[in-house]
Amino acid sequence: MHTANSKLSEAKRAQILSGARLMFMEHGFASTSVEKIAKAAGVSKGTIYNYFDSKEILFVALITGECGGEACLPQAEDLLEMPISEVLTQFGSQWLLGLLKEDQLQLFRIVLAEVMQFPQLGQMIESTGPAPMMTVLADYLARLNQTGKLKIAQPQLAAEQFTALCDAGIMRQMQLSVKNPSQAQIETQVASAVQLFLRGYAAE
Repeated sequence: MHTANSKLSEAKRAQILSGARLMFMEHGFASTSVEKIAKAAGVSKGTIYNYFDSKEILFVALITGECGGEACLPQAEDLLEMPISEVLTQFGSQWLLGLLKEDQLQLFRIVLAEVMQFPQLGQMIESTGPAPMMTVLADYLARLNQTGKLKIAQPQLAAEQFTALCDAGIMRQMQLSVKNPSQAQIETQVASAVQLFLRGYAAE
């Protein structure tokens, strides 16, 4: 009985997210009401509030995807036995692919357009999406520094530098709708970022 209820809840959550995605894409954040989302999703307002405390939290759930926060991230200590280049490649690829999913990117453009009016959106997305991943990466880099495998005095800064190397203009071009990167381009940029990062922070 519990399993059936869980499946129903997951289906209802997906139904709400689907309706919300349509409304946010069509109307933007400010002009989308919970009433519109409820109508598009075919549920009541009360049902929406059973799953999401506010319109902001619902929007953030769409941006960050079903995998939320630290629950879907590895622990730094579990990564230490793997080759450093492999770990960094996984982080870099996950970082870019997560940002470049088409539906996520469209929603992210809405955030960029309305973040001045709704700064809490940007803060919530940062705290539930990029921040946990950066924390894990920084923790991993700190452990590499402690073991002498790399020389990294400021792991948090180094984590930001690594993701910036992986990006290397991709997000700017995507935000401006200049072009969409191919899988080959993503792989090339991540590989280059890993090489530069390891050279820059090589232990003496």
